[in-house]
Amino acid sequence: MNGRLFGFSWTLGFVLAGAMYLLSSNHLHAQARGEITLDFRDKAHDEPLISRVKILSLEGQPQRVRGALHQQGWNLFEAPLTYTGRAGNYTYQAFHGPQFASASGGFTLDLKSDAHDVVHLPRHADLMLEGWIGGDLLSHVREEETRRWLAAEDLLLAAVVTNQATGAQQPDLQHSGPQQTGERPIQPSELTSPLGYWDARPGSGLVLHHWLPPASVPPELPSSRLLVMAKESPRAVNQLPVHAEIQCLWARDVPIWLASNRIDSVQLLGSHLTIDGQRTARVEPLIEPEPGRFRGPRRDGRLVEYLYWQILESGFRLPPTAGSGFGKNASPLGYNRVYAHAPNPTPAAWWQAIRDGQSFVTNGPLLRATMNGEVPGKVFAAAAGQTVELDIAVALTVADPVEYLEVVFNGQTLYRARLDEYARAGGVIPPQQVGESGWLLVRVVTERDDTYRLATTAPFYVQIAGRPRISAQAVAFFQAWLEKATEQLATLGPEAQAAAEPYLSAAREFWQRRAAMANSP
Repeated sequence: MNGRLFGFSWTLGFVLAGAMYLLSSNHLHAQARGEITLDFRDKAHDEPLISRVKILSLEGQPQRVRGALHQQGWNLFEAPLTYTGRAGNYTYQAFHGPQFASASGGFTLDLKSDAHDVVHLPRHADLMLEGWIGGDLLSHVREEETRRWLAAEDLLLAAVVTNQATGAQQPDLQHSGPQQTGERPIQPSELTSPLGYWDARPGSGLVLHHWLPPASVPPELPSSRLLVMAKESPRAVNQLPVHAEIQCLWARDVPIWLASNRIDSVQLLGSHLTIDGQRTARVEPLIEPEPGRFRGPRRDGRLVEYLYWQILESGFRLPPTAGSGFGKNASPLGYNRVYAHAPNPTPAAWWQAIRDGQSFVTNGPLLRATMNGEVPGKVFAAAAGQTVELDIAVALTVADPVEYLEVVFNGQTLYRARLDEYARAGGVIPPQQVGESGWLLVRVVTERDDTYRLATTAPFYVQIAGRPRISAQAVAFFQAWLEKATEQLATLGPEAQAAAEPYLSAAREFWQRRAAMANSP
């Protein structure tokens, strides 16, 4: 090849599993003569890697590659592809999910250039061998296209959601044949949730996976009624049970849904967190705790995390999930993702692991943590007056610099260390003693200032004398939220107010009982 040289590098970061190390490599190349073929491969086996690739002109404009799917400036390279462009300098970025190093480089095109470049990406984690299966629970891109992007993101599952609710769509989802059962092992690049309903009406923000309403949803229909319809409906898609998820944790109706005990999970990392901090969902809860506490570009992520912790403080054992909002913002599929521990990875087993909280969520680091050898979701029980000793083990793979590693117990820091301190300690967290009921999780937060990028496990639980923790302060928070929701619903007119009243009354009674059960401030 002839022409000017540009740099190529892997962006790998470091892996922590009792030790820390840095991998990097540099490779120079140059291109000329008007076109270039890019071929991305797994470094260890020299096998092709389906990749997400962005090519930028000197002016920073994303370039389309003929023959490739295109989303938000990204091209899907399902095979080696040739880019033909005007003379000039170009840069590119290539990704195959967070378990592989990313690649970046540049090339020059002129009227006489023609080149073929093979770019090898090294793998730095293999979570499937550890039993962790990744998914993205919020894609707005049609099923066929989402399925093709899965392979580029090193994911096995994605949930395609729609806010269109017509009975005519439902029969089309009842595909026949073994590929639609919930018991067949998950295959690479498989979409196991063909369609779910995203209730985007004001005050809502539910996602009902594996279900579509049988008719259009009128504005006055309470979201809680829709939730009951879904959970009691035998018309599930993909032969999997309907999975009800809070997608907007700041929605008006959150305390009503919680009171119904019909929610399966909470989308902790969702459309409020995007790869570039743009086109984010607005996080405006009816009750904002400690006004002024959450500020800056990290505000939305920190606030939603705090709201989730209040759910745990109220005595619920709801697992976190994640979804990218692919198709409605600049985030690629899997930017926000959830990994479930499902060594026997059938669709039914994966979704059950999600409901059981055997999971972690991330939009950056890959965090695998156990306590006493158990994955998240485990309940550690002890008699009154006894303590539980917890041996916490962490395996962590990161690309962005990490600010700290933390063990949280009932919303307070139990252990915290900067990553270099943790590494100097041999990657060992001292055993922790817990003598009261509550919830624990392990989390890492990166040093990114422009957005909130983190990973957190689903909670582990400690239960002393058979009594779960219920915080009076957290319950009072949701009672105040419920009263604000009642005031808002009263402004929607008599019909909407009458339809919502049974659910509001049931929620008031639920939270009053929960307040009477509180055993912690």
